Amino acid sequence: MAEQLQPTRKSSQPSADPPRSASLPRDDVDRDVGNDETSPDPAVTGDFETGNTVELLDNSSIGDSAVDLPDDDSRFSDLGKDSYASSFLSSILSEAEDYYWDNGRRYHAHGGGRYLLPNDETELDREDMKHHEMMLLTSGRLHFSPLPPDPQKILDLGTGTGIWAMEIADQYPSAEVIGTDISPVQPKWVPPNLSFEVDDLELDWLYRPDSFDLVNIRFMFLAIRDFGAVLRQAYRAAKPGGWVELTELALRPEALGAEAVGRSPDVVFRWLELLKTGAEKRGYDYHVQKRFRSLLAEAGFEEIREEVLEVPWGPWHREKRLRAVGFWHMQQLTEGLQGITMHTLSKGLGWAPQEVELFLVDLRKDLSNLSFQLLDHCHVVYGRKRLR
Repeated sequence: MAEQLQPTRKSSQPSADPPRSASLPRDDVDRDVGNDETSPDPAVTGDFETGNTVELLDNSSIGDSAVDLPDDDSRFSDLGKDSYASSFLSSILSEAEDYYWDNGRRYHAHGGGRYLLPNDETELDREDMKHHEMMLLTSGRLHFSPLPPDPQKILDLGTGTGIWAMEIADQYPSAEVIGTDISPVQPKWVPPNLSFEVDDLELDWLYRPDSFDLVNIRFMFLAIRDFGAVLRQAYRAAKPGGWVELTELALRPEALGAEAVGRSPDVVFRWLELLKTGAEKRGYDYHVQKRFRSLLAEAGFEEIREEVLEVPWGPWHREKRLRAVGFWHMQQLTEGLQGITMHTLSKGLGWAPQEVELFLVDLRKDLSNLSFQLLDHCHVVYGRKRLR
């Protein structure tokens, strides 16, 4: 019998054997958020030390009337626990944990609830599935940017569950790793060189200029409205010779087997168009990955490179590794289908919840038909800040 696939928190190459189960145990995290309660696995505490798990960073409340920040380096968030920013802004904890419920799913209320995806345990499990899928897709590579063997600082924007940040911290013990997110849903047990911060990446950053070897931005097309502004801040924060790396799915699958089936998966294509329309109404560019190269260039980055990786939807591919990628892609997609679709169609396009559920019945039928052989692509685009 094939060995069960499990997501790993280490950066070793994952197995491509077909799994017996899609279960993703999360016993090693304690998020302590809202009504979700889990306990840390005692086995994990032997490997990890307690890090600076959550700092609170949000300068949305600082205006001209606020206390003036000093002109020296103490205004930057990464200069220590006693910095002005950390102490002054810790009062936003209540906002960081401000959630609302919609059709049985929990969402973050920050910015009037602008983030379209849930942040409950179901969605967090899906985020870890996506990471495992990416590890299979990249043969265990956490990044494509050519970093030095001993990078000093790494920033993970929209860190989510923190799994990428934890693995990169393990891979580079020389580096101080910071993971940021609007939701404090990360584990409490982390590598000693990793800290998590609550921050809105579309506000002004408080990081010291010229400090990061790598800024990682992965699967954030439904969280960032102005990628150009974010990349300009990333350019300022990156050290000379540092890299920014962007990762997104194209979300334009081809139906390679449509001729054999005798029809195209029209429900799938309609679903993607509806999501695109709903996202654009909320100010998000559904296919922003097409502009990554030009956006990086406009921000000032050089040596811009792109990797395009095949992503099957479902385990139909002949190649063993891509068959496993397809399995996990369909697992995480199925897990998140209701959360992805309900909020966008009901809030963005005015559908009744009952209409959405009926539509999902037909959508699941098309998605489960492996004969369509749906094939998408993942784009990884990265650029280097010029040397002075």
